[in-house]
Amino acid sequence: MSDPRRSVSRMMTPPRRRRANPLGVRCRCAECAALAAGMNPEAAMQAVSDDIGTTGWSVAAAPGSDLALPWAYTVGLWVSHQGPELTMAGLPVEHMTIILNWIADRIADGESVDVADEIEGICPCALTIRPVHASWRRTSMFAISDRYYGYVRPSYLQVVWPDRRGRYPGDRGFQPRYEGRQPMLWLPVEDHPPCSWTWLDEAC
Repeated sequence: MSDPRRSVSRMMTPPRRRRANPLGVRCRCAECAALAAGMNPEAAMQAVSDDIGTTGWSVAAAPGSDLALPWAYTVGLWVSHQGPELTMAGLPVEHMTIILNWIADRIADGESVDVADEIEGICPCALTIRPVHASWRRTSMFAISDRYYGYVRPSYLQVVWPDRRGRYPGDRGFQPRYEGRQPMLWLPVEDHPPCSWTWLDEAC
């Protein structure tokens, strides 16, 4: 594990690849673009594979519903760059796509991203990195990743954003208004407080 206070603000150098969508534009990950074009699921997965073959990863996103807020995650970093896959939740899909692509660019450039790192320079607040417990890999939360990798289950890291006081979910004093907007994926599913995130599979 890295130094808990290690900052990766040096990751602010501009990326070589421009994969993020402009603010206000709907998600344009390979899968969403394919489905919007009327492709069947197999063709959509081929679009994800093509995206990974071209740039090294793809970003899959769930737009959210009455049951859960949006979440997004990378697919392909593990196989292309031997790095961890990334996920985050609770923000607009367009914002999460930008953030995940920005961090993925740095991983592709050889940067190390590890648990407890602080990520600065991509948004006004400092983001932090948390592990994703293996029990969440048995849920449908990372369905596109599961379909792409088959029986392999690469580990994920969660990119976590703070409240307005700089505290993160699970921290003492975390503002109640933000409770539940992000799952605490570092907890086993069975130990997570019951909420929409733990009920995702029951709603399917």
